[in-house]
Amino acid sequence: MWEFAVGLFMIAIRPGSLVLPAMYGLVEAASVAAFGVVVGEWVDKFPRLKVAQVSLGVQNGSIVTAALAVVVLLVHPNSAPGGFKVFIMLVALVNAFGAVGALAGLANNILVERDWVVIIAEGQAPGLLTRINAGMRRIDLSCKLLAPVAVGVLMSSVSILASAVLIATWNLLSVGFEYWLLYSVYSAIPALQQYKDNQQVSSKTTHSSYSEDIDNDIQVADGLHTAEIADYRQLPTQDSNVGVVSQKQGTLVSLIKGLEGHVFQFFHGWNVYIYQEAALAAVALALLYFTVLSFGTLMTAFLQMRGVPPYVLGLARAVAAAVGIAATFIYPILQARLQTIRVGIWSIWLQWVFLGVSVASIWVQNNKISSSMLIGGVAASRLGLWMFDLSVTQLMQESVPEAERGVVGGVQNSVQSLMDMLSYVIAVFAPRPQDFGKLVLISYGVVSTAAMLYSFHVRRVRGHLVHIDHYLRSR
Repeated sequence: MWEFAVGLFMIAIRPGSLVLPAMYGLVEAASVAAFGVVVGEWVDKFPRLKVAQVSLGVQNGSIVTAALAVVVLLVHPNSAPGGFKVFIMLVALVNAFGAVGALAGLANNILVERDWVVIIAEGQAPGLLTRINAGMRRIDLSCKLLAPVAVGVLMSSVSILASAVLIATWNLLSVGFEYWLLYSVYSAIPALQQYKDNQQVSSKTTHSSYSEDIDNDIQVADGLHTAEIADYRQLPTQDSNVGVVSQKQGTLVSLIKGLEGHVFQFFHGWNVYIYQEAALAAVALALLYFTVLSFGTLMTAFLQMRGVPPYVLGLARAVAAAVGIAATFIYPILQARLQTIRVGIWSIWLQWVFLGVSVASIWVQNNKISSSMLIGGVAASRLGLWMFDLSVTQLMQESVPEAERGVVGGVQNSVQSLMDMLSYVIAVFAPRPQDFGKLVLISYGVVSTAAMLYSFHVRRVRGHLVHIDHYLRSR
């Protein structure tokens, strides 16, 4: 509900401009892009149940706080109590807690989708992983279908303020039930309760020795070796300033050590990611996030400024989700006949074809027809999108070692958020409704690039794209 409504909230707070929705999306995407690798490392490092507890609590609590800030802004639409500074503070609060909620949600998604389902499917009948992935995506898309309809109807029939209150209340009340569901799965699957078969020990050893080298370099640069520092601190001092200087040096070294640790995590994660067998396919999927051709914040805000009512936007998003649900039923059938990698190439080019209708809409003068083409093309393209998403997800699940699932998932989400962030960046520089057509063309170009990149991946893995000799023999 929050995902759908936040763009409409921002438009209601500052009508006639895409700046606030774009800024919100930019902050959220930038946060995941910057800290996704760290989140992935954290998921790998800590026990599964602890990750579930922390991520759920932080995610729901953050959305409650952001929604309450929106309530205050909507109650005082012209100026927040306390003037412009308080208005800026409340908008910053919405952005900050929205970003924290997104990071917590990322941790939970990596935990369940990249780790739990693989553990559950191990040693089971062939095709179980495919069915679990399709079933989970079906549930996800069902929520995407029902939530926008509920919020859109509430906005149109009652008020936007009522929908903000509903979202805050829902997230507050549902966290306990969500945790009970995850705990039930955790308790029922003994393999989930075992320690992760990762290689954190060797990684930490390498990291520790690397950190010690850095520390020694810092201390040598300061003219003091570790042993010398220890001896020096045992000597009586006649000047209290010496202790202050020593304390400042220790603080500086600790700060550099912490920074170095984060930098090491970042580059280590990317190094692991780029050497994965399915890296090209993963990048192709990530490129699809650099788009305004989705029922996200930007397209929703643009259509509302065109005069499309919120309940119509909610229904359109529901139709798109229904098409995505259909994809989750079709994918297992195709995967059993064509194999995962081939379903992916058919899916992404199917998405490209349907999005051509949305691109054509920018040259249609009639707003109603143009909006209908834009919505229809995007909704139909979800069939290809979600089958492609399932294909790449399964390729990564089957090829990524258990020790690297968290960090690879974190990097993947970072790349996706980086692409998402770039779409908001270009929207900030082209915030007028009449500029939306340019954003559509850029998005379509990126989808084309993703389709060609995945085609290259298929050609590299299989040695060909289609069985030409097979077709010639059949004739």
